[in-house]
Amino acid sequence: MIARVFAGIGRRWQAFAARRRVARGNLVVHGPAQVDLAVDEVGVVCLMRDAAYFVGSFIAHHRALGVRHIVIIDNGSSDDTVAIAAGCEDVTIIRNTLPAKHYEVLLRTQAARVFRGGWVLFADADEMFEVPLGAPLPQLTGYLNARGFTAMVTQMLDLFSPLPYGAGKGWTYPQVLAQADHYSLGQVVSVPYHDHDRIGFSWFLAGNGGDVALKIGGLRAEVFGEACFLSKHSLVRNVAGVQLMTHPHCASGVQVADVTGLLRHYKLAGDYLARDRASVAAGTWDHAEDANRLAAAEGGDAFTIQPAAPQVYSGTAALVDQGFLEASDDYRRFVASET
Repeated sequence: MIARVFAGIGRRWQAFAARRRVARGNLVVHGPAQVDLAVDEVGVVCLMRDAAYFVGSFIAHHRALGVRHIVIIDNGSSDDTVAIAAGCEDVTIIRNTLPAKHYEVLLRTQAARVFRGGWVLFADADEMFEVPLGAPLPQLTGYLNARGFTAMVTQMLDLFSPLPYGAGKGWTYPQVLAQADHYSLGQVVSVPYHDHDRIGFSWFLAGNGGDVALKIGGLRAEVFGEACFLSKHSLVRNVAGVQLMTHPHCASGVQVADVTGLLRHYKLAGDYLARDRASVAAGTWDHAEDANRLAAAEGGDAFTIQPAAPQVYSGTAALVDQGFLEASDDYRRFVASET
């Protein structure tokens, strides 16, 4: 009994020390340190390092969706990430060089404190958020607010080019966005929201309401043998009682929406094997995903991504029809009434 008490005290002290370490390491190097969001407005939080390849298009895409402001946590870039981001409107840049593999959640959640109110969208530099069935972003958050939802699950869809690696490794990111338009659902597995056996972070979901399916597998599992968890609680309402991020894939204390969003995922963009080699060499992450891709991509420039049943991306409606995304009858009626 005494040992458990002291162990609990030790864990709480470690958590407090980690929060303080991240807070002390945060330095706002560009943009406002505080942004007030209206109840239907969205602010983006993105953790990145050496993301000059992605950052301009990432910001442009989300600004075009109607995002109010973007917070970028620069995790020690040595390229032009910060300079490119600072040249864009409505961007705050926070520099913090603590290792992301140890502090990922805290880096994101403390950066989210820039926002007061509204909704926070957590996305990575190689992800493009899409509103399901094409509703404008403020209408989506209006729908979620009106029904008491405080989080929306998103599903990552890996997009790729069917051309050999050598043909696309020199593409700019805008070229990738125009030409990497294939995907595969061949090894996507759906699991119930509260499946304790197959969801490694189910403890963090225990107090959440909602029953949308979570997704595992997908293209990178099929081609590279990666153990991919595709679902994230990416869009979260920034109100008291909600824990914006308690695990890289989830929020806690939330009521999950009856509709799921999409993250178009471009991990396989351009010279992705060079990025994987750099990541492995730097020890950026503890998982073996980068190493798995390097091991599976045999043939150098001739390597071609060839899932069993590739499809061409045509928008979120097709993914709803295929069961990869969910949209309740209530949400479908809402979208129809707004168009």
